[in-house]
Amino acid sequence: MPEKKDKTVKPASDAVEILHRRFYEGKPARLKNLEEARANDESARKIQELRTAAALTQTQLANLIGTTASVICRQEDAD
Repeated sequence: MPEKKDKTVKPASDAVEILHRRFYEGKPARLKNLEEARANDESARKIQELRTAAALTQTQLANLIGTTASVICRQEDAD
């Protein structure tokens, strides 16, 4: 009779936890990429939030900091 293995991982019902276990747990390179993506997303949101609060268009902000509107657009998209 085959021996049953104890599962040390409890079942998960949270989709984010399931995805984390499947795609990121024990994979440091993927975790690093995930953290970088989160940081980029946070920066993009903050740029857009501050620009909007200052009532500036992307073009106006670009002119203030010496770049182009397309650069601001790319930064805010954070892809």
